[in-house]
Amino acid sequence: MSKNKLAEERINYLDYNSINGGFDELSKRIVDDLENVGYVVVQNFDVDVTNVEASGQLFLKISEMVGTPIPHAGNDTIIWDIKSNPKSDSLIKTYSEHSHEAQMHTDSQYSFYPEDYFGLLTLKKAECGGGISYLVSLKDLLDELRLLPNGEQIIDTLSNTDYPFIVPNVFKKSKVEGPEFNYGPILRDNEIRFRIDTFEKALNYKQGICDETQIDAYKKLKHIVLSTDKIKNFYLNENDLIFINNKTMLHGRGQFTDQSRHLLRIRINK
Repeated sequence: MSKNKLAEERINYLDYNSINGGFDELSKRIVDDLENVGYVVVQNFDVDVTNVEASGQLFLKISEMVGTPIPHAGNDTIIWDIKSNPKSDSLIKTYSEHSHEAQMHTDSQYSFYPEDYFGLLTLKKAECGGGISYLVSLKDLLDELRLLPNGEQIIDTLSNTDYPFIVPNVFKKSKVEGPEFNYGPILRDNEIRFRIDTFEKALNYKQGICDETQIDAYKKLKHIVLSTDKIKNFYLNENDLIFINNKTMLHGRGQFTDQSRHLLRIRINK
């Protein structure tokens, strides 16, 4: 059996056509997997992906049965387009705006309270062969951290000290020029908030914003995130609907060149 085939079999897929109880059964399956697995990929979600508005409304309907959809920071928009925006002049870009690699991260890690879940509906996949999706669980990361000689100390530092996260321009609440920051621990009880570029850009803007113990703990976690063999790799195809637990999973995306790639995203709280 090929390595790619083995990787595909490791993904938590759910065929929409196998659901007999409609959205009621589907939403229960999604919530169960979000809490116990951390994510689920619903294949063959029954929408016309050429009709963006109608697809978005069905996506919103199932999201409302999973939890409470919430606006994206900075505006009242519930359904957010994930498309490359080469014209963006943001100093700090969100991953939604560009087409290069999105390293492993959690969404809204720069927020006071990052959302519990989020969903993505694929309307148009990248035809270039890029845009592969990545997932890794907090449990796997903690298991590897604990194997380090000072693993528990590292976890304690990541859990009990505040780290700075720089806010992407599109989500800034202040009209004042210059960067905006939010602060919080990287780890909490069964929760993680993590993104390499927003943290490291914050370090560059403010000298001494973190002490050496904090930086060392972060570097140890970063190394594991970038090198672990526990990452799941898979492609999202048209009509694929993925829900991810934003507190227990890191996700990422490979680079792509097809500028027509288009997904919809909804943020959800329990």
